[in-house]
Amino acid sequence: MNQPDSNQSIDPQYSLLMRAARDRDLTAEELSQLDGFLAQNQAELAEFEAVDQVLANLPDVAVPSNFTARVLEEAQRQDQPAPALGQAHGLSLWQRLFAPQYRSIQLASAAAVALLVGVFGYQNHIDQDRAEMAESLQTVATIAEMAPGLLTDFDAIDAIDQSEPIDEELWAALK
Repeated sequence: MNQPDSNQSIDPQYSLLMRAARDRDLTAEELSQLDGFLAQNQAELAEFEAVDQVLANLPDVAVPSNFTARVLEEAQRQDQPAPALGQAHGLSLWQRLFAPQYRSIQLASAAAVALLVGVFGYQNHIDQDRAEMAESLQTVATIAEMAPGLLTDFDAIDAIDQSEPIDEELWAALK
């Protein structure tokens, strides 16, 4: 139907009938009122018939057998509230992180964790070695305080290291 111009007015009864036709089927009395209005307004009747002709020329579309079920399912899906952030697509955050599409992120994370464990383990090993070295130095310092002359005779200690190995036959004969 033509939109009314600003200086052309449409019968309010016709407007009410057209709104009713969009919302529901018209009664027999309403149809006769519409026919009467169209008979009086030839321009509206011509446009009404043109629209009717276009609609009649449209091909019939086959409706799938499960059309009603699909419409009801879509309506129910739209009525449901949106899933929470962690529950999108029925999967928890952890399940989505372990999905195959995130394989590179998973490998990088595993490598980072292994690197951190290695660095902390190595640092712990170094700290332990330092603690052992400090403890042995403390022991040597304690011994040096108790017997200062014990560590001054390095020539005797050096001579022991340079002596000949023990002669086993002589040792056996001395026994």
